[in-house]
Amino acid sequence: MFGRFGRRSPLRPAWNRADADPEDLREYDTFGPWLLPVRSAAEMPRRFRPAYAELKDADHLIKVPRSIERRDAYPGADLYGAVFALDADGFTLLTAVDEVEGFVGRQVAWDEVAAVRAVTNLLHSDFVLLLKEGDALTVTYNSVSADLMTRVVAFVRQHFVEPDDFVSSAVNDPEEFEDFFFNAVLAEERHGGQFMLPIHFETPGKSCRNAQNRRRVTTGLLILLSGSELVIVDRDAPTRRRFFAHYIYRKTYLGLTSVRAFRLQPPPDAMPGRFMMLELIIEQQRLGIACFKTPDRLIDLLRRRGVARL
Repeated sequence: MFGRFGRRSPLRPAWNRADADPEDLREYDTFGPWLLPVRSAAEMPRRFRPAYAELKDADHLIKVPRSIERRDAYPGADLYGAVFALDADGFTLLTAVDEVEGFVGRQVAWDEVAAVRAVTNLLHSDFVLLLKEGDALTVTYNSVSADLMTRVVAFVRQHFVEPDDFVSSAVNDPEEFEDFFFNAVLAEERHGGQFMLPIHFETPGKSCRNAQNRRRVTTGLLILLSGSELVIVDRDAPTRRRFFAHYIYRKTYLGLTSVRAFRLQPPPDAMPGRFMMLELIIEQQRLGIACFKTPDRLIDLLRRRGVARL
């Protein structure tokens, strides 16, 4: 955060606390890599303040800091690059426009959302709304705000996943597996007593080939069923080099009622150790899942629900 030998950044003008505007000083004192809830107009960054009256009643109103070093910050600086809000109707994202005043906004209703994804790679995290029209909205943040974003993801799941009364006797017993990382994720998803049934698991560390037919090892895959919701846990890329450190993981949540069709693309012929691709189709959104073995229980579940196989 601080330069060598503690030198002042040339990007920051000289200032002193006595002359600083009290409101700017409060914002500066609370600024850091973390996300912060906005609870009053004074806490809303100046750039986004014109939108405060419209968003103030949201269930979550959160400001996203710019990715700058603390030594480059000062009272009155443009410290926040985005603000997002969630309520019962949908999601709103306001993003700063660089080098000019103001911001651009995007609003989506919950029935426009195909899936929500949480990606973590050490201190880098992404919150992603995959939209039915095929594109995505992404909020990038520091992982120190993981607890807050866990609550945000839970809120989104409560509003965009449509419950139904479908029950399949074919999916009743959990798939047993032993793996420290994926068992830790399973325990995390079951926190608070939420029902989570493992229906597909692929062990990490298996010898395989990547798309260029180079030798790699698998990173693993876990698919969970919770009522009418699927939770897909993977490591972003399905393969890694054998001795390459790989820290990234992601969770994708989607409602089964919104899946319109699916496709299973087999691996290339005569090439052992390659992945097949399961594609879940939610209107214009195509959600691809790289599988090292056939996800029979998931396919059977989709078939019993009447989802078309392409």
